[in-house]
Amino acid sequence: MIHSIRAIYENGVFRPLDALTLTEHEQVRLTIESVSSDVTMNAELDGVDPLAGIRQSTGISDLSEHFDDYRFGRRHP
Repeated sequence: MIHSIRAIYENGVFRPLDALTLTEHEQVRLTIESVSSDVTMNAELDGVDPLAGIRQSTGISDLSEHFDDYRFGRRHP
């Protein structure tokens, strides 16, 4: 099962900011993605289009709508 949670790193330990449904001593694999600012994290959580900056820098106006097509090479800019 995969969970995506917010956490803070302090004193050498990751402290979850969200509730977890794990059993005591359960082993997990962590993938770390730094968040550059609270604004970025809040934008992702509030449903703001996280591809907006990419769309502006690439000039692809329908990137969000056809993301998989661009991703898998079925559509070209």
